[in-house]
Formats: sequence, C-alpha cells, structure tokens
Amino acid sequence: MFSNILVAFCVLALALSTEILLGVQANYKISQFVFFATLLAYNFQRVVRIKKGKAHIRKDWLNRHKIAIYSLMLLGGLISAYLFFEFQAPTQIAIVVSGVLSIGYPFGLRKMPGSKIFIIALVWAISTMLLVLLENQIQLSQNITLHLLARFLLIFAITIPFDIRDLNFDNKELRTIPLVFGAVKARIIAISALFICAIIAVVQYINEDINFAYLLALILLYFASSIFIAKSDVSRREMYFSFWVESLSILGYIFLIISALIF
Repeated sequence: MFSNILVAFCVLALALSTEILLGVQANYKISQFVFFATLLAYNFQRVVRIKKGKAHIRKDWLNRHKIAIYSLMLLGGLISAYLFFEFQAPTQIAIVVSGVLSIGYPFGLRKMPGSKIFIIALVWAISTMLLVLLENQIQLSQNITLHLLARFLLIFAITIPFDIRDLNFDNKELRTIPLVFGAVKARIIAISALFICAIIAVVQYINEDINFAYLLALILLYFASSIFIAKSDVSRREMYFSFWVESLSILGYIFLIISALIF
C-alpha cells in the first residue's frame, strides 16, 4: 500500500486527462516518464523522511519491504533518465525544475512554513500538464492558463485531506492549512478551491474551449472530490486517504472517458 505505485498511476491518469482535455495526440513517452519518475521521486522522499522521522506504520512497512522499494526506485530512475533525453529542451528544463523541488522537498523545502501543499501542487501541475503543453509546443493562452490554474487548485484541494490525516504527526512549525486553521476550515478551503475549478470549467465551456462531455466529467470530479474532502478526518483509517482520496485523479480520467463515449 505504501509503495507509491498508486500515486504513480494517479499522476499518469492526470497526464492522460490533460491530453484528452487539450485534444492532443497521446504521447507515450510523457506518460511513461511521469509514471516512472513518480515512482522514483515519491519512494526517494519516503525513504529519506521515514529514516529521519519517528516510528509509525509507514516506517515499519518500509523496513519490511526495503528490497521492493529500492528496486522500484532503481527502475524508476533508469527509465525516467533514459526518457529524459528524448524530450525537447523546454520540457527538459521543466523536468529539472520539478526534479529539484522533489529532491529538495524532504531535505528542507517542506519545512518552510506553509509551503508544503503549494510545492506539491506546483510539482504535480508541472508533471501532469505543463510537460504535455511544452512537448506539444502549445502556446500560452487564456484557456491554457485556466487549465493550469484548475489543475493546481485541484491538487491543492485533494492534498488537504492528507494534511488533515497528518495532524497528529506534522510538526506545528510546518504550518499546514489544517494546523493553522483547523480541520473544519481546512475542508472549507479545499472545497472552495474545487468550486473555483468548477467556475473555470463553466467559463471554458461558455468560451467553447471544452465540450459538454468534458464539462460534465470535470464537474463530477469536483463534486466527488468535495464529498471525500468533507468526510476527511483524523479518525479515518489509512485506506481512506491512501486509496480512496488518492484515487480521485484516476476517477477524473474515468469520468472523461465515459463522458466522451456517452456524449
């Protein structure tokens, strides 16, 4: 459960969703890269943070599955390094920026007060949308800016439940949103971010930048995410966050596929 394979599939699903929303041809090199780079980055962060932190279920699991984790890191590193040289220079620069943020995250970036969630949202927005934009040479426009903003806000919103989960573990100096405002207000902030995402989707539909099928899929995603966020609480089991909340990205991709088939 803690191997981060599901996280890698979530990043992959968001990258594939970007290709659908933008109407670009599937780029399997991008898809493969974001999947394997996520395996490397998240397992690397997990190893570093748990070795420095106090004992809990993730540390026990890691100690029992060291060979599997390090194998996933090696596999992810080799494949993502190979694919890196297949991309155009702007894409490579974006990868380097997100890579620096990912590597620096467990070594001090996450300790900057209030920065944790914004770093995560930025890295995911780069990995799941900006790379697709750059590799397809899509120029910045109002529509593209709205897509990027909506993706950032979506990741921002569905990350807050994990900060709620970690209320009893996170150092107060991290100043995560739940630590600063409390769990109730944190949920309100997250749902408000999703409401802005919904408004963005409606504006894009009115401007004919997305069709009705994609509008419906996005609204369903934001609605489903709001429900899971509203029910997030420290009393919830690990599975609620590590599987159900984590899988919302995959659910969004499924909604896009089904809506496109129906309409």
